[in-house]
Parts: sequence; C-alpha cells; structure tokens
Amino acid sequence: MKGIKRIIISRTDKIGDLVLSIPSFFMVKKIYPNAEIIVLVRKYNYEIVKNLPYIDRVVKIDDYRRAELIEKIKYFKADVFIALYNDQFVMQLAKASGARVKIGPLSKIKSFFIYNKGVLQKRSKSIKNEAEYNLDLVKKLDNKKFEDLLELNTEIYYEEKHRKAVEIFIAEKWIKSPILVINPFMGGSAKNISDKEYIELIKSILDKIGDIDVVLTCHISEEDRGQMILDEIGSERVYLYANGGDLLNLVAMIDKADVYFGGSTGPTHIAGSLKKSIVAIYPNKKTQSPLRWGVFGNEDVTYIVPDKDKKEDYKHEFFDSYTDETREEIVNEIEKKLLTQTFRN
Repeated sequence: MKGIKRIIISRTDKIGDLVLSIPSFFMVKKIYPNAEIIVLVRKYNYEIVKNLPYIDRVVKIDDYRRAELIEKIKYFKADVFIALYNDQFVMQLAKASGARVKIGPLSKIKSFFIYNKGVLQKRSKSIKNEAEYNLDLVKKLDNKKFEDLLELNTEIYYEEKHRKAVEIFIAEKWIKSPILVINPFMGGSAKNISDKEYIELIKSILDKIGDIDVVLTCHISEEDRGQMILDEIGSERVYLYANGGDLLNLVAMIDKADVYFGGSTGPTHIAGSLKKSIVAIYPNKKTQSPLRWGVFGNEDVTYIVPDKDKKEDYKHEFFDSYTDETREEIVNEIEKKLLTQTFRN
C-alpha cells in the first residue's frame, strides 16, 4: 500500500447514505493525508461533499453519459478505488479505474472478481450501523493505521450565504426560539406516519407545549403538500420552509432547531451530524431499524418504534401500529428535550 497518490471513493445513492459515509471520507484522508481524495456522488449530494475540507475533488456522476464517466475514471489513474455502496454500475467504474487496490463489499458473485480487497459484510443481517459497515471497508486500506488514527468525524459544513438565507426566512416570519424542526416527507425507504397523523401530532405539540415555533422542512417539489398540512393545522406558529435551492440551505435551517423530529431519512441524518437534539420515528424491521440506519455519532437521539412489540405489515407505506399512545409518547419526548435544551442554554 505504499505510493498511494490518488484514491477514488464511490457513494452514489441517497442523502442519508451519503451522510453516513462522511466518517469514512474523513478516515481515508487521515490514513493517507497526502493522497488526492476524489468522491463520486449523485448531483443532489454534491453540495454536502464539496464543502468537506479533506475532499480534494467531487465528481457528479449524473453530469456524464456512462461512456464519458468511464473515460473520466480511467483518466484519474487512481491507485485505490473504494466502493462504499455496490451495484453493477459501481463495479464497472471500479474495473475501469484500473486501480491496483479495489475495495468494496462482496455482495454479488461478480464483486469477488472486481474487488481484490473486498469485505464479506452481509449487510442484510443489519448487525451494525451503515456508517460502521463503511468504516470496515476503509479499514482494509491499512488496519494498523486505521486503529491508531481512528477518529469519528460526522461534521457537515455550510457557508455564510446559507446561514443568511435561513436567517432572512426566520426574521421575515418572526420565528422565535424554541424552534422545533420537523421533516414530514420521506422517499419511501422506510415507514413513516401519514400527513393526517403529522397534522394531529403537531396540534398535540402546540396544545401541550404552547410556547414553541414549528418549522416544517421540505423540498420545493413537496411545497403544495406541506402547505396543505399547514392549512389543516391552522396555527400562526407553524411555518413551511420549502427549499428550492442549495441543499445546504436545508442544513442551515435544521441547524436552527432546538429539537428536530423526523423519520429514517436524509434530513434526520443531517440533524445528527449537526449534533441536534433529536426524536426520530423508526420501524422495528431489522433492515430499517435504528441499529442499521439510525443516527451515527450523536447520542442525543430518542427513537420511537411504533411496532416494537406489535405486528406490522411492511408492505404498507405508513405504520399500522401508530396509535394515540405513540403520538403522546412523541410529544412527551419532544417536551423533555426542549426542557433539557432550555436548562443547557
């Protein structure tokens, strides 16, 4: 492993997966501080990765046709290729890289022929967090250096322009602390509660806690749905932040939260990286559970698992086992965390 000058790391899936890969990006640079680190990501994740100070170059794979991307990967002449997520396309990129060291999960038959430093992980067993599975791959670079230098870094960086964009929104709406940020919308990778249940939940929060402002976050494509939730709640203390710009605007908005609530989705992992006080609703299903997909590197998280002791149909989009008691549990946990934050401040 001597003479490592250029390392390509591929993480080409969703926002939450990308955030759980940040500790691995950091450790690669720590093990090889003089190597150029190139990260391959989807376009929607670019803004998060580009501001990580230890990343030298970011490639948005969506910007290229497949043949063009393969030629670009060849052009880098990387010494190491690390696939934190594996599929047929990523294996094609790993092979095209020509790297003498190829690290990746041995999850498909072809992967045994692609990754000469592969790791048999069986992630479907979900015995550890996704971030830990990623770090196990990085460990293959140099086991001793990894153990000696191990440091968990999950930090996300945003800029002054993002902070100002959010502060203008907060000032225009006269939003005051304490602020509860809620992200109701998810991509369907795990169960969620319905819009109607979010409406009832937020009403219960306002009834019990009273002196609190609630900000719902969403992408601009969900703005109409978010506005419908606001209209149904009918409170002047609930606001909608529909982000149509830089993803880091959303990061800056979440950073304003005294407490954050959401499901197993990218914004929840962003809140975790920002060390926010979090209440999160997760399924009990092994492959979707807090053990596998929970927040990493932040202990201030309370997980609400509606189907912990109940049977659940995982074919349904929303929790079958969500009840009035579950709603009250969430409200109580949010109230506890707000009180804790008040004492800290």
